[in-house]
Amino acid sequence: MQELKILLARQPIYDRDLSVQGYELLFRPTPATIKDWDGDLATSQLVMNAFAEIGIERVSDNKSAYINFTRNWLLSPPPFNARHVTIEVLEDVDPDPEVIAGVEKMAEAGFTIALDDFIYDKKFEPLVKLASIIKVDVLQHQGEKLEALVEQLKPYNVKLLAEKIEDHGVFEHCKSLGFELFQGFFLSKPQDIHGDVLPSSKVVVMRLLAELQNPETTAGDLEKIVANDISLSTKILRICNTPQYASMTKVDSIKRALVIIGMESIRRWSCVIALSQMTDKPNELVCLSLHRAKTMEMMARSAHLENSECFFTVGMFSLIDAFFDQPKEKLLNSLPFDDHINQALLHNEGDLGKVLQSLIHHERGQWSDIDWDYLHSLGIDHHEFEKNYLDGLVWAADIMKSLFD
Repeated sequence: MQELKILLARQPIYDRDLSVQGYELLFRPTPATIKDWDGDLATSQLVMNAFAEIGIERVSDNKSAYINFTRNWLLSPPPFNARHVTIEVLEDVDPDPEVIAGVEKMAEAGFTIALDDFIYDKKFEPLVKLASIIKVDVLQHQGEKLEALVEQLKPYNVKLLAEKIEDHGVFEHCKSLGFELFQGFFLSKPQDIHGDVLPSSKVVVMRLLAELQNPETTAGDLEKIVANDISLSTKILRICNTPQYASMTKVDSIKRALVIIGMESIRRWSCVIALSQMTDKPNELVCLSLHRAKTMEMMARSAHLENSECFFTVGMFSLIDAFFDQPKEKLLNSLPFDDHINQALLHNEGDLGKVLQSLIHHERGQWSDIDWDYLHSLGIDHHEFEKNYLDGLVWAADIMKSLFD
């Protein structure tokens, strides 16, 4: 019997200030054509892989990992540390006496209990009383239906988590109703703004990105650009002295950094740092951009594709609309990218665009939408895809420490 390869994705959960409070771990068996599979087995394999291969602290950046629990898991839970895990009771679990007793035992052990895809029914009241978080699908509950559910839950001491938020308007409406936690794809989409004028701070960042990406920029030009920005040069030197670039001598100047790690790496890190300095954006946006960039670069190398640095660039700039709150096409017109990079970012064209699209599907747990035949034609199987994804996650977490610690 062929061993199932389990892929891992994570989706951030935010508070009202868009700070990440935890990650839901998303899991499915692969290949996506497999229809009949045992949910308990798939969950067990994925979670054990996540705990063993990376460590749950790194998978969730030392925040709580939200894990879906089936009935069997609720009755016979694995020996998790309550500090690391939030138990999500699935909506199809019948709250019979055994289940209620199991959830009560885990709550007493210190686990945070969340009820997933909650629809009000009196039979769930024993679980509501044990829960700390109730997740509400705001696509399923809208308008008066959503407001009525919020009113029904007010007597209970629970935090409301709005899931499947897909735009900024819904996010703001849920905040006004009293939701405290939020989950959805809205982070990857630009917020609506009126007019075409960027704030001056963002204009400065956009000009810097354009200078950095200009193919006519020389090493001397790049040194001046970086050296004239104290924050930028300090963080570049900090990254150059991490284990990834460890050398016999300390890198103590931008000129030396150019010699040691090269012009392309300096250009790359300068773009990362410039985006990270946009203080109105959550750090998770930078982390997600880094994760996409590194994962795409590693997949390109796994497939022996040329110009792996272009894959990094496409991953890095795939969320540029979320950074600047403007349409991606307009922003790309301000940057001197080659047309194949623009087409990848705008229309998922070419190898660059197809790999990016596969990665985004993976992030969202949309396994059936991943073009596995295409990936296999590049020499990337399910195991290689998962390895690159997880390695990219660890790498991004390490870089985030260098940027923000």
